Amino acid sequence: MAKGAVLDESFISAIGLGEQLVTLSRPIGNQRHPVLDEQIFDLHVSEHPEIIYLERSYVFEHQVSIKPTYDKGTRLLIWLQRTVHRHPATKAPVPLLLARELFLLGDWREFQRFKMFVKSMRILDAQAREWLTNHHQELPELAATDAGLVRVLEHLGQVAEWPDLDGATNRANALEAVAKTFGKGLSVVRASPTLPKLLLAFAPDVRFNIFRLLSFVEDEKGGSQALIRFLANIAGASGDPELVRATRELKTARDLQEAFGRVRKFLFSVHTPAA
Repeated sequence: MAKGAVLDESFISAIGLGEQLVTLSRPIGNQRHPVLDEQIFDLHVSEHPEIIYLERSYVFEHQVSIKPTYDKGTRLLIWLQRTVHRHPATKAPVPLLLARELFLLGDWREFQRFKMFVKSMRILDAQAREWLTNHHQELPELAATDAGLVRVLEHLGQVAEWPDLDGATNRANALEAVAKTFGKGLSVVRASPTLPKLLLAFAPDVRFNIFRLLSFVEDEKGGSQALIRFLANIAGASGDPELVRATRELKTARDLQEAFGRVRKFLFSVHTPAA
């Protein structure tokens, strides 16, 4: 693509990343965090009630130019994660909703940086698919322990449908193809009673992607009921009463579709399981 190309909403939506867009409700702040007592950028967006923080080290490392014109209504491309920072003096844990990756629209330099980001994600995707190819027979054994299950989820979280912005190859194989190829082992992973709790600990986009992949898995023994139990188990681990009710009795295709929608919405949100 030409050097002068820029990120815009139509392009982002066309490559399937529209859900990563957020809208500023005020200018980006740059002030000391009230608890951490360190300088950090803060973002207030209409899609999330919580403040999203952006580390200064990220801005400097990637040479992100935050301009005064980025005001209310400005759209950003962002990936979020929850982290725990330590207070420099007391070492007390301070939870933060952090911008893991952030890209500004309308800047050709940001487009070039985005291309490099996608290329690195495609490399991780290829490595994760290779790991599955080499270790798919070990999946039932790995799913027997939390440590093994986390290892599997970390790899599954890298499997995605990232676009090829250079047009050198076709789009990566769909998640459905991966689920069908390794379905025998992945069905055991999906059925693990500790999977929901471990899954919900991942970043929103990662856990959403893993859920999509596992939803395509066909269970030869459990059939469609295995998928229904999967939805109910995630809802139970979420601690969200409405989500639990929505997945309790799925008798029709419409019930199942609605349950899927609610679970997807929860996973892609910044919500964590209720205490």
